[in-house]
Amino acid sequence: MSNVIFTDWKTEFTKRIQFEVKSRKEVFSYVDALLKSTGRRTTFDDLMIEYSRFISSKPLFNNDYYRYVNSYAKGKGLDLKYFKHDLKKLLEYYAKFDKDKKYNPFNKSQYEDYVLFMMLKLKGHYKLEYDKVFNVKQVGSREYNPLTSIPSVIRGALPFNVKEFDIYRAFYTFLCNQLGIKQDADVYSLIDKRTFNTLLNLHSGCKSTTIEAVRTQLACVFGERVNEVITDERFNNNGTLFSDLTVYEKQAIESFVTANNIKEFIKLHDGIFVLTDVECDILEIENVVFKIKECIKPTIENDTINFYTSNGFGADIKTSPKQYADFCIQENFIRVSEAGNDTITIFKDSNNVINPFNHKTDLVPFFKDNINDFVTDGIENQIAKDSQNAIIQSLQLLTPKALIYNRDTKTTFGIPFLNGFAEYDNNTIDTKIKEYSEVNGFFAPHPAQGRKYTQNDNETQSVFEVFLCMVSTGKDPRTESLTDSENKTFTDFCSMIGYLVHTFKDESFNPAIILSDAGANDLSRNGGRGKSLITKAIAEVRNVMLKAGAEFDPNYLFNFSDLTKSHQVFVIDDVMAGFNYNSLYTQISGGINCQRKGKPATMIEFKESPKFVITTNWSYRVEENSTSTQRRFFEYQLTDYFNLNRTPKQVFGHVLFDDWNAEEWQRFYSFIFGCVASYLNDGLERIEYNKVDDNYRANFNNDVMAGEMERIMSEILILDSFSVADFLTIYKRFENPFRLDNFFNHKNTKQLIESYLKYHNIKMTYSNRRKWEK
Repeated sequence: MSNVIFTDWKTEFTKRIQFEVKSRKEVFSYVDALLKSTGRRTTFDDLMIEYSRFISSKPLFNNDYYRYVNSYAKGKGLDLKYFKHDLKKLLEYYAKFDKDKKYNPFNKSQYEDYVLFMMLKLKGHYKLEYDKVFNVKQVGSREYNPLTSIPSVIRGALPFNVKEFDIYRAFYTFLCNQLGIKQDADVYSLIDKRTFNTLLNLHSGCKSTTIEAVRTQLACVFGERVNEVITDERFNNNGTLFSDLTVYEKQAIESFVTANNIKEFIKLHDGIFVLTDVECDILEIENVVFKIKECIKPTIENDTINFYTSNGFGADIKTSPKQYADFCIQENFIRVSEAGNDTITIFKDSNNVINPFNHKTDLVPFFKDNINDFVTDGIENQIAKDSQNAIIQSLQLLTPKALIYNRDTKTTFGIPFLNGFAEYDNNTIDTKIKEYSEVNGFFAPHPAQGRKYTQNDNETQSVFEVFLCMVSTGKDPRTESLTDSENKTFTDFCSMIGYLVHTFKDESFNPAIILSDAGANDLSRNGGRGKSLITKAIAEVRNVMLKAGAEFDPNYLFNFSDLTKSHQVFVIDDVMAGFNYNSLYTQISGGINCQRKGKPATMIEFKESPKFVITTNWSYRVEENSTSTQRRFFEYQLTDYFNLNRTPKQVFGHVLFDDWNAEEWQRFYSFIFGCVASYLNDGLERIEYNKVDDNYRANFNNDVMAGEMERIMSEILILDSFSVADFLTIYKRFENPFRLDNFFNHKNTKQLIESYLKYHNIKMTYSNRRKWEK
């Protein structure tokens, strides 16, 4: 506070109070004077003390324009996310500074002078001699004072409230009065206000400006009398029109002040500032209308909060558990409640997409990244102090929410995309993009959420659609025609894709899908048919957990230790020959008990558990009479269109999924919606394969076992009839080196003999005597 008026008063006040109280202190300070002055102060003293206390409270630090522009001028741009007011206006200040590095209208000393000037004027203590101190000047008909030179966005930072009376459409009103014409109530619909004022300021000295061009543009307002507004004298003499108009402006303000008997006011061009308790009944004088602006503080346009308060420059820091909690809620942190789990579990939510958040290790750095002050050291220290108390307490303040993931209904299917939730409704046969606020449930993070989706009306097939036709029928649909039977097979594959990505689960029908190789010989694992690309396609739609078949032991307790409710499809990839499919009965048809290492087991109920996909290069065996197995497993065999010598990359000229552009992703997802529609309308169809060969290869995938079977059957088929016991007698002869390998036993021999007889087309009947007879 370096203003000479204040410093002179401070010196005089201190001496006066010391004299009045007869103090003998050698050093009698201003603070002493304040303490001893009760009952001895004048109204001027009270004003100065109020000014001193207000300035000492650092009011500018609460003004975002001041904080942001000053920080920007010092080389650090604060986070625009937290800026409370008109962002466009702030960026205009930035642009002016970028153009002139010395530009900064937010001068602290100038602001303090402004506050004192306003207080003296509006409280009735202003003297004419102060004009020199405050550099008040009269230029023509206008007064220039601290109010006219301070940025409008900090004019409201005062120790009292003020309001403004300004002339409504001032220059337009004066010109209409001069011409004696009626004002148009909607003049600024004819011409933009800024353009109108700019045209009035143009003159002959402006580059590429003619009087005819100015008159032409203003003719929409003044018609044939535009020449009386833009006269030759006004256009050829810069400032003449402005000078004429400000004369009318001064007269109007003086008339307004007199008519309303206003004592204390401050001029601001075409208006005046007064205290808010000043009442004015006469607001129109000779067609000049005055409007009231009750609040001159910047409008709050953004209510984004931070987790702390400060003076804007790293001091006066305040935090609390409530502030941290409110900030966490704003930043979409949610506390999840799960049955049997009493620990604090935090997720971060964006568009209903929730990411697990390690609050014990990552929350403090997150707060640090959101510090929005020029100086950060003090706030960082405060966060560190709060990490073991206030921050943990803030998490306890968050209202727990049940972790329920979004799932499809019986007749709807949806995918979360960047631009919204695309939902297909089978009842209306329509796909709509919904706002996430309209969607129930959460989503786990997924690549689709980073892609935009619009319905694909283009008839071009997606690459994946062509690929799926190739692997299901063995034909290229782009160059070859499909038979009715092949079309049916392709449709069944499409429905299978639709079934897997549709997350609704029906307890009466929930088969696992087996992807196998047509004609697998079980002697060599050729692979390369495209099974992994099908599971990759599923993973581009749903959250998939993939387990390698080699590491998935049905007897292992912790197979599902890392499975969560967010996983919608569980893939067991590339299982070996002899894999025990039946071991998955419980997980397929019911809930899944997930045993966690070192933690209590959790149950994922059936409705929230994933669907299963099993891929194999080996033959999948089906027992004819095992209806429960057939009901739980649907097999889809891939043709040998693709193999080690003809890969998808060679056929399509790129890597599927990895090399796709936005248009191809559109086609892919449109095809997926079509697959779901096919499934919802036609259901999941089992493709009937001749399983005689597959069963034989699956049963005898061991060369030694197959050789033993051939040896024994060649001996026993000489007989007219034989039983399991007869077969085992031959197998267990003492001289047989394989008798202890247990290839054949009472449990499997009957089924293996049946498989052998069918494969070799040997006609024998199994009688009630439990014998095969010719």
